[in-house]
Amino acid sequence: MNDDTHPPASTEHEVYLLRVWYESDGARPVWRASVLLPNDSQRRYFAVPATLLEFLGLHVVRQHRPDPSQSGQAVPRAITDPRSD
Repeated sequence: MNDDTHPPASTEHEVYLLRVWYESDGARPVWRASVLLPNDSQRRYFAVPATLLEFLGLHVVRQHRPDPSQSGQAVPRAITDPRSD
């Protein structure tokens, strides 16, 4: 039986550590996120949800291409934040 809500089992998978939170920016809360990619010790920070989703989307697509330069798409830049978690 094939359930369309679950992808087929695969031995190829990746785990991402994603954190989402709100910070105070004066009088209003602002959205923030960080992501730690598989096999990477560098955490990337985001201030816009669409930028995070685009970054993850392009990263996942690139994992299935041997040469990332063939994608023709630029990877969005994450915000660098010197704070540690």
